[in-house]
Order: sequence, then structure tokens, then C-alpha cells
Amino acid sequence: MSGSSFDAGTYPADHDDAERRRLQVFATADQLRLGGRPTAALDVLTAELAGNRHGERHRTRLLGHLTRAMALEQPTVALAGLRAALDRPLDARSRSTLLALVATVAARVGHPDTDAMLRDAGTAHAASGDHWSARHLALGRAARSLSHGDLPGAHAVLAALDPDSPGARGDAPSIRAERILVQLGLGRHQDAWTATHPTPNESGSLFSSGLTALDCLRMVAVGELPEAAALAVTTLSSGPVDLSPQVRALFVAVIGEVRYRRGEHDDARAVLRPCLAESRWPDSALWTPAFCVAVRDRNLSVAANLLTRVVADLHRSVRSLLPVPHFGPRLVRAAVAAGDTPASRRVTELVESVATRTPVPLWRALADQTRGLRDSDPDALRAAVDGLRTTAAWPALADALLDLANSPGVRAAQARDAAHEAAALYARIGAPGDQATADSRCAELGTTPRHRPSGDEAVRTGIEALTPAEERVAEMLASGATKKEAARSLFVSFHTVDTQLRSIYHKLGIHNRMQLVRAWDSTRR
Repeated sequence: MSGSSFDAGTYPADHDDAERRRLQVFATADQLRLGGRPTAALDVLTAELAGNRHGERHRTRLLGHLTRAMALEQPTVALAGLRAALDRPLDARSRSTLLALVATVAARVGHPDTDAMLRDAGTAHAASGDHWSARHLALGRAARSLSHGDLPGAHAVLAALDPDSPGARGDAPSIRAERILVQLGLGRHQDAWTATHPTPNESGSLFSSGLTALDCLRMVAVGELPEAAALAVTTLSSGPVDLSPQVRALFVAVIGEVRYRRGEHDDARAVLRPCLAESRWPDSALWTPAFCVAVRDRNLSVAANLLTRVVADLHRSVRSLLPVPHFGPRLVRAAVAAGDTPASRRVTELVESVATRTPVPLWRALADQTRGLRDSDPDALRAAVDGLRTTAAWPALADALLDLANSPGVRAAQARDAAHEAAALYARIGAPGDQATADSRCAELGTTPRHRPSGDEAVRTGIEALTPAEERVAEMLASGATKKEAARSLFVSFHTVDTQLRSIYHKLGIHNRMQLVRAWDSTRR
């Protein structure tokens, strides 16, 4: 062999030991983890890190592999493995990084000692100045903000991190995922959709499956239900075997949510029932989104005491409420139905706390909705509907409309309008099960009014059944305006016009613009 070349089975002398050692350690750790011994796998990695035998490049790769291995484990395993590692004789930089990792895991599940852990990690980082600990300390602080519902605070911390920089590639999945969670919580669904598409530097099955799960949550939030279920089922059935518990739990929640909304209750129960055994905190925190789906089904929730468990976990961290807007109101609805006043009060307070820390239209509307459900306050429910109309959260809007239709303090005519619009919106997002519920409420209101109607409360049909806002939309569209033109002229969003048009079609029993023109012209002659 010449001095400038070597065969495939030979390494340069200065590279040989470190590369062979790295491959051996990684292979051993992966075999242990796949063999059901995750604690031993983490121990192998941290023991090698403590040895500090092969320089900075070897240490960097070890930290990257350790971070990925932790992401594939339950919080209890990750915390136990990291704490055991901290008992080893580590150099200052490695210790500061592991302390930051511990704090990040703790913050994500709402550990009561998170603040103390972050302080310890901050002190260690100040002494070491390690760039790895700097990123993980920032991720820990962002996670703490998310656990308290402080989305602007988390956004500010994460904005300072650059996942595309060469030194941060190992942490790019975590940085990108946390940013997407913030965007979902703020109601910036288009930004979240863009962010779920990885750059060429971001690859790997773990990373791509995490982005897919977040995109499924986005679809559930905006009402792309068939697409969400199809993608979640496909990924679970044919995706990578090495899904993290958190990603798997999110897919289960998405599938269960869509099946309930479609009226496929038995299929939803079959998906959700196995996860109900995940009862011990902090591991149960990963399954809180699935529990938020299951609480709508008394056949599951009562037997498993789900409401109490979910409220307890959310009191530690509201993280699970952030990406899917309608989860908070659903929990209050379930608590009111169960006569659990403390639970309804606690969830309402949590949602209001998020709205205080994150004063955007979405959370203000959700705070109104939860308060309206708790107090049977129709004015709060009306405010929620108005606020949700300005967002892309269609399922939350449809639910709020049905809540308004079910509120005992609402006049029959307004309740019918709300129920009709809810039914139309459920049809629009592909939720026939919920649509049937709204249609049933429409039928109840049409045949058994709460009191004898008189004056302007008389039952209206045809064009007369439209609300004033719907009449304005119908008149403009029947006159030839596009939906965009109508939205601009009426100073409302395109989404509002589209939703009102669906309600108009539903009330008039028509299906297209030509039929609307004819119906409008016939009443104006």
C-alpha cells in the first residue's frame, strides 16, 4: 500500500482506535437497547463518555448518540440513566451537558424539581462554557416555558438556536420539534406545516417520524382529519420499528381522535384501550394526548379514572394541551358531564393561565369556551365562537358552536343556527360522527323548542333561517362575488366566509353556487 492510499479493511493509524471504538460502543449500546435493556445501553454510552479517551470528536459523537438513545426511552429510564452517569468521574464539560439533559427531560414532563435542575445546569455551564450544554440548557428552559403555557417565552429562547449550524446538527431534531410545537400552540399552522419538512441536513427515521407526528397533530387541529388518520396509520404500520414512545403515543392519539369524530367508536377504543395501562407518572405524561381523546368516551374514561389522571398530569405541565386547541374544552365538557366541579375548575384555570401568558386570539377564545362550559355562560360561548372564527382551528370552532347550541341560556333560534353551522363544519372537516350529533341537536331544536316561540323567535325556514351575517355572505356570493372578495368586503377572514357558506348550503338544502343564486333570486322577487 502506498503512503496515500489504503484498502477497505485498513484505517489510518491516527484514526483507527477511535473509529473502531466508536463503532463497537454504538453497536453494543444499540444491541442492548433493542434487547430490552435500555438502562444498560445508556450505561455503556455514559461509561465511554466518562473515559474521555479519544478526543473531542469522539466525545461529540457520543453525546449525539446518547441524546438519540434517550429520545427513544421512557422518561423514567432516561432520568435514571442520566443520574447514574452523573455519579461517574466526568470532565466539567460533559457533566454540564448531562445536567442540562436531565433538566430538559424533567421540564418536558413537568417534574417538580425542574427549576432546581435548571439552576444546577446553568451553574455548571457557566463554569465549563460547553456549546453542547448551552443548547440543551436552552432546550430545557424552553421546555419549562412550554410546561407553564408561556409560548412567547419558549419562542424567544428557541429563536436564538440555529439547528442548521454545523455544531448543532445532533440537536437539530429537538430544536425543530420544539419550534413546531410553539407554532402549533400559537395557532401558526401554516408555519408549522412548512417546518415539518426537513432540510437536507436533517435526516434519519427518528427525526422524520417525529416531524410526521407533529404534522398529524397540525392536521387534527385544523380539521384535515382523513389525511391525519391515513398518515398516522401508514407510519405506525409501515414506518420505522424504532419509534420513540412519545411519537408512538402521538400517532395513537391522532388515530383515536379521528375515529371518534367519524363515529367509529369501537375502532377508536381498540386503538386507545392498550395505552390506558400507562398510569405511572412521569411516563404517563407521554400518553396525555391519547387520554385527552379517550375522556370523551365514558366507556373508557370512567373505568380508567382518566379525567383525574389527566388533570393531575396537566397540573404539572400543560404541554399536551398546546398543539390541539379543542383538548382543553373537551376536558371541561367531560368534567361537567361527570359532575366533577373541581376538575372543571382546574382545567379552566389552566387554560386561562395559558391565555394570560400567551395572549393570542386562539387562547383567549379557548379561555372563553372553557369558562362558558364550566359556568353555563352563553355570553362566554358566543365570545369563544367569535374568537375561533378568526383562527384556522375548525374542529375547535365546530365544537364551540355545538356547545353554544347545547347551552340552556341560548334562545332556540340562535341555538338552531349554531347547531346547523356546527353540522356543516363537521361535514366540511370529515367528521360524520360529530355531524350526526349536531344534526340530532338540530332535530331536537326543530321539534321540541325549549319554550313556545313568539315574535322573532318563530321557527324560520329557507332564507329566513340564515343569520344576518350569513345573509350578507349569501347576497354577495349570489351576486357573483368570490369568497375572497366577500371576505375583503365584509372585513372577515376567508375561512369565516367559507364556513358560513357551508352553513348556508346546509340550511337551504343546496350544494352549489348556481342553486344559491336561484334560491336567493326566488326570495327577492
